[in-house]
Formats: sequence, structure tokens, C-alpha cells
Amino acid sequence: MSTRRVSKKLAWAGGVALALLASSASAAEKVSVAIISFSPYAPWYIVKEKGLAKEIDLDIKVIEGITEKNAAITSGQIQCMNNTLDSMVLAKAGDLPIKVVAFSNMSYGLDKVVVTKDINSVADFKGKKYGADYGFLNHMWMLLTLRRAGMDQKDVEHVVMLPQESAAAFASGGIDIDVNYDPFAAQSLKRADSKVLTSSLSDRTWERGLISDAIACNGEWLKAKPAVATELLRAWFEAVNWWKENPAEGDEIIAKGLGWPISNVKLNQYGAIMLNIEQNMGAFGLEGGKALCQSLPEEVPPAPADTKGWGSLFNGPDCVAGYAADTWNLFSEVYVGAGVSQKGIDSKAALDSEFVSSLAKAGFVKKYNSNKWIGRIGAE
Repeated sequence: MSTRRVSKKLAWAGGVALALLASSASAAEKVSVAIISFSPYAPWYIVKEKGLAKEIDLDIKVIEGITEKNAAITSGQIQCMNNTLDSMVLAKAGDLPIKVVAFSNMSYGLDKVVVTKDINSVADFKGKKYGADYGFLNHMWMLLTLRRAGMDQKDVEHVVMLPQESAAAFASGGIDIDVNYDPFAAQSLKRADSKVLTSSLSDRTWERGLISDAIACNGEWLKAKPAVATELLRAWFEAVNWWKENPAEGDEIIAKGLGWPISNVKLNQYGAIMLNIEQNMGAFGLEGGKALCQSLPEEVPPAPADTKGWGSLFNGPDCVAGYAADTWNLFSEVYVGAGVSQKGIDSKAALDSEFVSSLAKAGFVKKYNSNKWIGRIGAE
């Protein structure tokens, strides 16, 4: 993957960001961001609690439905949102006016394929029923898994369910495979004859960002308010950096914001890695960046040595910087092929690395460089 070139517009965005940081005279700009109830999306509560976003009046909205969230960003009710990368592919294919400006986190064991004990390989999926939401990351994971194994999506019966419904159906014996994430996967494992066949850690999905989350903003808003957008992202990375250094206090802030018990925050974060600016640069393929697979936190458990990665789907290596564009394009192709999406969207129309690049040029890549694992304080 070739490094993206730095444009004059990018340099200008960096300049206006510095000007914003130096100025205290302007009135606070109201910015609304949307998340779901999911702790890796919730550093915004740290931004708000600590007053990190200078001259921004931050409004955090919890909008669980993807359709409702997409409608809100189209209408201007919100300016930015956190969501899974594959969901953003579908949103862009539906002409949603968004640009992906950063990658927030990567699944590292949070997502699991829970199966009955008679299933020992992907080949054993044939003729079985699996539960996953439609056009969501776990659906994509299954489609990719089948493709890598040389199987067709018709070899397995997809029962469309929300995560909590899928866990309940598996627990009651209604389906054979639950493709899910914690805490729902943990509920599925309460079934007596269940086991984890693979997880996003052991399946090495993190090498190519196959189960990753991103921050997207309204493209027109980005053009109209580049300085505000840059400051908003700077505050996000500052909050993530602070949380890494202060996991216990950070978990308390996140739990309060989401209305969760701290144990649920710990469970989520035990299976996720929050990306810093350098790792974002690696995802975009910017010079000086390192992909997460090249810079894993020292505290995380290693993936099993005998597991294989996903480079074969890209005709390249398993671990590579600049993976985001290829991953986006693969998602687009797979969803079109599966009939989930009606048209393909090239990554060039969706990914915008200029804001991350401007933060790096302004020196924040060195300032917010913690690579600690928040999940190190452990799940209860």
C-alpha cells in the first residue's frame, strides 16, 4: 500500500487547528456525536468530563439503531458518529454524506464465534444455523470466514437477529452458532454444550482491521468547520491517551456516562485495543505510522502461533500498514456479492486521512503516544 500524499489542503487544516488551539476568544461551538452503548465508543464522556475539547460544547447522544444514527447525521442533528467500519461501507453505499476520519478501536478478543461442541472447524458449519445481525460486523466476519474456507454463504443458514436475540437463541438451542461480542457472547457460553471456536484475537482479524470501529463525520460539516473537526479529534485522542494512563478512573467515567456497572466496561475493554494517532496513521498508510499489528501493547495476550491471518484475501501479507483502504474495498465487494449492498463504494470516496495527518504534523502524535492496554486492569 503506497503512502498517501500530503496535500495543501491538509497542511491548511493543520494550520487552522493550531490557530484554534491558540485562540480562546471565540464562542463555544456545539457539536453532537452519536454512539451506541459500547465502552470503546465512550471516551467522549472523558472529553466532556475533563473539558478537553477547547471551545466546543460537546453533546453526546446514545442512538442504538444504525438507521436512526444515519438519519441523524444526514439531517445535521449530529455531526459525527462512532460505528463499525463495515456499517459505514453500507452507509456510504446508501449515499450517506460521511467521511471516515479516524479509527477508534480494534476488536482483540471481544468478538467470538460460539458453537456447539460438535463443531470443530469452519467445514463443520455446513448445514448449520448461525445468528448475527444483518449487514453488521459479525455478519461480515462470517462471510469472510466462509470465503477464506472456500465455502459459499448458502452453505450456512443465516438467522438474522440482534446480538441479544442471537445469544438467547443459542442458549435455548435454536441455533448452532452465535457470532457475537461480549457481553452477549459470554451469555451464549452459559449453554452446557458450548465452546469458543475462535475469537477476534485468535482469528487475527486485528491484522487487517476486519473487526474495527471508526469515527465518521458529515462531509459538508468537515468542509465548513475544519478547525472544529480537528480540535474534536484532538480531544478524542487526548481522552484515549488519558484513559490508557488512568484506567481505573477512566472506567468509572465511562461507566457513569453509559449507565453501566464497571464490570461491563472492564469486560468490553478486555477485548478491545484503543488506537492512538500513530496507529491511525498506520491504518491510513501515512508516513511514520505503524499499523496495530506492528505495535501491539506489551500487556495484551498474544494470538496463538499456529493461527493464520487474512492476507490471502488481499493477495498480500497478513500484517501491513495502510490496510484501511484495502479492507474497505473488500467489505464493499463482499457486501455487494452477498446482496447486502446494491453498489460498491471505493475507499477513495470514503476515507479522509487529512485530520489525523494534521494532528501528527502539529506534534500530537508524540504527545498522545501511550500504547498501554486499558484492559490490563482485567475483566471481573
